[in-house]
Amino acid sequence: MQRPIVASFLAVPLFLLASLSATAQTPPSTTAQRALQWLQCTQQQANGQIGSGGNPIARSSEVAIGLAAAGQQASAMHVGTKSLADYLTTATSTEVGTNGELLLARASVADAGPVATVAAQLQAAKGTNGEYGGDIYSDALAILGLRAASQTVADDAVAFLKTQQKASGGWSADNADQYGEDSNTTALVIQALVSTGVASSDPTITKGFTYLQSVFGGGGFGSAPGAGPDPNSDELAIQAIVAAQQQSDAAWQTRLDQALSYLAGQQIGNGADAGAIASPYSKLFATTDAPAVFLGRPLTARGVSESAVPLLACPAATTTTAAAAPILAQTGRPIDGRPLLGGLTLIALALLLVWRPRRRARAS
Repeated sequence: MQRPIVASFLAVPLFLLASLSATAQTPPSTTAQRALQWLQCTQQQANGQIGSGGNPIARSSEVAIGLAAAGQQASAMHVGTKSLADYLTTATSTEVGTNGELLLARASVADAGPVATVAAQLQAAKGTNGEYGGDIYSDALAILGLRAASQTVADDAVAFLKTQQKASGGWSADNADQYGEDSNTTALVIQALVSTGVASSDPTITKGFTYLQSVFGGGGFGSAPGAGPDPNSDELAIQAIVAAQQQSDAAWQTRLDQALSYLAGQQIGNGADAGAIASPYSKLFATTDAPAVFLGRPLTARGVSESAVPLLACPAATTTTAAAAPILAQTGRPIDGRPLLGGLTLIALALLLVWRPRRRARAS
């Protein structure tokens, strides 16, 4: 009669341990919600834009893309009477890369303004060599914006990007190759080429992924081979994997899972910046792309997702006597140690039930 009893005791702690593992991970929708909450509640300005310095059109456009991934329009994010839609509908720029992002936003959410004017600006910016703008990063953004707005991208523009690929499989942000290839530009170019209809099996794309494989390490993607992972590089690489549907390959699916776990682990768990993505460069820049990435939306997508993710209300202001250090949400939520302690106790009791009869048998 001992064996059924022991089996029952062992089943309970194993069930408890499985339950802990299942509840330790935060769903992607929750991580996206928390990032959007931080952006709205701490970064949205009185005129509706996101961020107070740098390039507010680009940052605001990235947030609009994240809202589209969450099934929301730009007007859903507002402060007072001004919404993100109010800002984006009047935003103008002469910079090619910025216009590429703005066009991506307007093609993603219906209330961010018309696409025609921005599309015309980008088409007029194309040079005789097929390049939009003066650097590869901006060129890729321009192509992504045009394709999102269902605009034609000429063959010479595709050919130009292909000819700029380096022997390593990567691309350099600037045509002068002053800084060498990097994963951010490479992941962006891969998405731009895929958006124009270049197949994932095309040698240019496969070589690009060879380069991205070389920058993967420590559970995430870095900016260059040998560099540790960082959120911005990780986000763009994740989007490139999804855009080219590389997750159908087991090895890339594993890298994708690890990269998403790494990114979730960089989300700050508490304090004034709860929900933001910690970054050695720019917390704002790392967080504006995060909602779309968490929700599996590459830059090749267009329109608003059919699955709506509600926005979280801003937390009520609290008065504290001492500021607590921010905590990165490595597991997504704190784990209650009491069930684990109880499970270990039951395991010890089960082992005792097994050991005592055997001891009597040896003694007799």
